[in-house]
Amino acid sequence: MTTVLKILENLEREDGLEITKLEKSLKLTKKLDRDNLRIAINALTKLGIVNNINNEKLDINPEIEIIKGKLRCSSKGYCFVVREDQDEDIYIREANLNNAWHGDSVIVLITKPGVKRRAPEGSIQCVIERYNDTLLAKVETDKLTGKLKAYPLDDRLPEIIELDNKVDIQHKSTSKDIIYEIKIRKYPIAQFKAEGSIIRELSTNGGVDGDIEILLSKNNIIRNSDVPKVSHKKVSLKGREDLTSQPSLIFESWECVNSPSLPAIYAEPFEGGNRIWLHSPTVSERINLGGKLDEYLKKKGEVICLGNNWLEFLNESLSSASRFKLNEECESISLMIDIDCVGNVVDWKFLLSIIKPAKIITPKHLKAINNRKATSKSIPLSLKPLKENLDVIYTIIHSSKLINNSNNLSIKLDQHIPNLERLSELQHAFPSRDFNGWTKSYDSSDSQSIIDVFIRLSNNILAKHLIGYKLPFIYKEHEEADSSAINELTKSALTLDNTITVNIDGSATTTQLIKSFESSSEKKILHKLVKHIIPGIHLKLYKFIPQSDNEDLHIDISSKNIESPWCCPSLNYWNIFNQYIISSLLIEGKNKSTSRSKLSIELGKKDSWNNINWDIFPTKIQENIENHANLKLIQYLNEIRKRSKSFRNNIISIAQCREAQQIIGKEVTAIITGVQSYGFFAEIDDLAAEGLVHVSTLGDDWYEYRSRQNLLVGRKSKKTYQLSQKVNVKVLKVDILKNQIDLELVKINDIESNSSNDNVNDNKLSN
Repeated sequence: MTTVLKILENLEREDGLEITKLEKSLKLTKKLDRDNLRIAINALTKLGIVNNINNEKLDINPEIEIIKGKLRCSSKGYCFVVREDQDEDIYIREANLNNAWHGDSVIVLITKPGVKRRAPEGSIQCVIERYNDTLLAKVETDKLTGKLKAYPLDDRLPEIIELDNKVDIQHKSTSKDIIYEIKIRKYPIAQFKAEGSIIRELSTNGGVDGDIEILLSKNNIIRNSDVPKVSHKKVSLKGREDLTSQPSLIFESWECVNSPSLPAIYAEPFEGGNRIWLHSPTVSERINLGGKLDEYLKKKGEVICLGNNWLEFLNESLSSASRFKLNEECESISLMIDIDCVGNVVDWKFLLSIIKPAKIITPKHLKAINNRKATSKSIPLSLKPLKENLDVIYTIIHSSKLINNSNNLSIKLDQHIPNLERLSELQHAFPSRDFNGWTKSYDSSDSQSIIDVFIRLSNNILAKHLIGYKLPFIYKEHEEADSSAINELTKSALTLDNTITVNIDGSATTTQLIKSFESSSEKKILHKLVKHIIPGIHLKLYKFIPQSDNEDLHIDISSKNIESPWCCPSLNYWNIFNQYIISSLLIEGKNKSTSRSKLSIELGKKDSWNNINWDIFPTKIQENIENHANLKLIQYLNEIRKRSKSFRNNIISIAQCREAQQIIGKEVTAIITGVQSYGFFAEIDDLAAEGLVHVSTLGDDWYEYRSRQNLLVGRKSKKTYQLSQKVNVKVLKVDILKNQIDLELVKINDIESNSSNDNVNDNKLSN
């Protein structure tokens, strides 16, 4: 489908473009498609976005500032355009939406500049790409016209979609359990409503598989995408170092057959410290940047965990070819890291290699190792198969602890996910992936928690290496927490536990607070409070900017502890992109100033860039990398990350709601985890699910909210509800589609009356 975005991208050239060439570029062969293109061009010309030069060539009007962005709407009707150039968001009134929907890419015109704290206002000129082509909705029959109409479940889309009458749903329309997936055929324009058709019927009581189908549709995730009919490239064995004699180990906690493949690790003592080898499955060498397979992977973006199953990222042939197999020779991209006795990096080297993984280390093995006494000479039965590898395992565990204590590449907090079979794969650390700005606390019994430490360090090393070579790469940027939010958190923490240490002036950084929480009895609540203030993570593009053209930005970024993911290409596309850059450096990089020079440089070694004073890549390869390393790619991948994060949160929430459904009407204990003016949130014990006790249900008094103390206080009774307080509640209602649990407080009087009634009944029975 041709979008306005594709049209504008093709017109982004100085000399303009003829309409016939634009048709070829967009691959429009049918007359209807070509006619629709001319209609779109006429509309863009009237808006002043496109120039038509003498009816021959088209170009983008240079005289107007085209502001692009994503429309973000709230359920209460507030709409903002988040700008691509990351400038201040633009407020959009409902009358100026111009039929744009939440998530759409738009061009906006500023109608009123921002003043003081007020955001600038604007009007949407044009929708350049739609976000929703399918959506979930309730379907009803219009009583006046008899036509079917769909009402989206997403309350950020207050639209009515007219449907064709080919589906008979009269007997189902009143059912609360049935929802429908709708395909949008025509979007709203002027006075005309959106039109669509029913793709499939979904039940809210379809079990685990039914829940997954609902969430996939809700988050616009396609289960079955068309795999291109092209074979992946064969990996060249030329120049690869033979490391097959090294008994490398695969640390893996995921148990599902189709779970993503992970790197292999080897470690040994070296010069007072340790030498670590991380071996990454090579995917980048098997694809062409810009080729059909590359485009397919870019479109999929990321692997999706379905709870106890996986929606794979790599296609079957690529996954099979790149996955490490025990006792078989496997091609890899390896990184050798030397650390000293306290975990600091001393040296490193990237290289192409061939390895032969020896064993898979699971949480069961690690549990036996942790339970084994240091002085014990006997080997437990479960560790017998690993007898020859125990020294390597102990060195790896020791090294991971050193690195974890000496590096602060990510914020680590306790992960509270219900221990349910349907969420089994989510229980373990997700190596190098940050969904919420923080990662799972280090756990020596979780295989993937151990390798996560090495992967993050390797990501940091790659960033430093590519900065040295002035090559582009994708990195993760952690946003800094707002200072006022940290101050509020500090006050709340001190209220809960006055033994927490802060600076003399009463302040503390997020890292300092988290360290001081470790010994606190309120650690669980405190960790939950920290999660609320930690901002997200965004992917960014690093490109070297010469000092003569701009400020020396690369010096600023090189001073930070940033991560450039590359070790896990089976997880997402940004790992593949960065792996492509380092593999290209090792394979295609010029290691001599001239072909006749006797001096060659090992391009994978630390500081090797200091000896390079020539262009590292041939022109063709350099141009190909530059063409694909652009902001459009980063914006797309950030959208993929948001989608994956939303699905992950949804699948945990729906599992919690299903468990809460089973205890509706029952009294359970809970702990208050958040207080607001409208009520308080309480987490049900053993469920890790939060529900809301609305202030209107506390009918015995009028409650005031005191934000500084994080509590509700009754005006007359002076009764308080505050953080970490234990309460008894009943589950009133569970909304599966909105992931909401409504709770009711069981008051002390109610408990006493219930217990007294029980006593009366007991006495009657005894008499």
